Amino acid sequence: MRRRLFGATVLAAFAAALLFGGSASSSSDRTLTTINLRTLNIANALPLDLGVQKGFFAQHGIEIQKKVLQSGNDVVLSLANGDGDVGYLGYVPAMIGRVQGIKFQMISASEVEGTSVDDNWQNIMVKGNSSIRTPQDLAGKTIAVNALKGVGEVMIKAALKKVGVDPNSPKLLALGFGAMRSALNNGQIDAFWAPEPFASQGLNIDGDRIVMAPGPVLGKFWPIGGYGALDSWVQKNPQLAKQFHDAINQSLAYAQAHPDEVRALLPAGTQNVRLPIWSPVVDRDKLVQLAKYAKEFGVIDSLPNMTQLVPSSVTGGKVLQGTVGNVFITLRLDGKSVKTLPHGKYTIVVQDNSKSTGFRLSGPGVTKRTSVKGTGRSTWTLTLKKGKYVYSSITHPRRRTTLRIT
Repeated sequence: MRRRLFGATVLAAFAAALLFGGSASSSSDRTLTTINLRTLNIANALPLDLGVQKGFFAQHGIEIQKKVLQSGNDVVLSLANGDGDVGYLGYVPAMIGRVQGIKFQMISASEVEGTSVDDNWQNIMVKGNSSIRTPQDLAGKTIAVNALKGVGEVMIKAALKKVGVDPNSPKLLALGFGAMRSALNNGQIDAFWAPEPFASQGLNIDGDRIVMAPGPVLGKFWPIGGYGALDSWVQKNPQLAKQFHDAINQSLAYAQAHPDEVRALLPAGTQNVRLPIWSPVVDRDKLVQLAKYAKEFGVIDSLPNMTQLVPSSVTGGKVLQGTVGNVFITLRLDGKSVKTLPHGKYTIVVQDNSKSTGFRLSGPGVTKRTSVKGTGRSTWTLTLKKGKYVYSSITHPRRRTTLRIT
């Protein structure tokens, strides 16, 4: 029954395993508990590998044994069948499992999408010479996704509807991420939806184009996925679940701060990809909207109990967008400037576009800044306490705004 519900047979993706091969930690000082992890062959999952490499999991008493699968649906099915302890997956497959009787819950958030086609890492790609120029041109075309009734299907349909395209007009075809570029090149499909490194391989090797970034159409920093397990596993191993939560959150924070070390884990020739925005906080409001989209497009027939699916142990919060240029500095939530926010956890993604100044945030318990001469993206996950914070230009102190945390 579960096999029919999820559609796909659980398969080990051998090519993906070569890309992001299984990893394990070791420690001579303590006995480690093995967690059998089921994951996907995408760059989003690399903070776990980096965390293993850095010894974060060993520090928390964990050894990771990893198997790579094709889709989040396969991950849920694998755990439900007793093959694996913890899985990395999108929120939509987790919702499907919960609604259809597989008591699954998230342990930690993992990543969010970007803000536009320019910075997003998960996009709909077409050939460079394709007649498909706009999202409207996708009507009636065949788009590859890694699984039907999954994250891709929900986000593509929701984004198309938002831009005025019949969400049921394209034909969706399930293919593994590794097979999509070949299918596009030989004409089997008209477009594919994929994350990194597959999107950049299409851009840089095949000369493909991005025709749509569904996530940013739905909202800035749209939540995508995380790590979860069956309720029964968490109830049997509450301390181990917490240890995993702490280790993966430490790994996400390290990946935020050390993108070059993440890139070093990628195969030669693919290091210049658009890295995901890793964040241990989940925007529960956006997650509820994602569930509503999943129901609207028939992926689930009822809304899941969100407090059971994403318990309070998963850190809730918002993602803020900071930008600094030569003559301006901004801080926004969902595209709108903010001067007052409730206290709590926030991930702040700062795009520094100036070689002569930087972005500085200071206040109770926080002193953060970007480089004055450097440019690029910096990501910080912070606890903002009640009080007054100031974000300002480093070299132009009068260019400043007070942020009140209530």
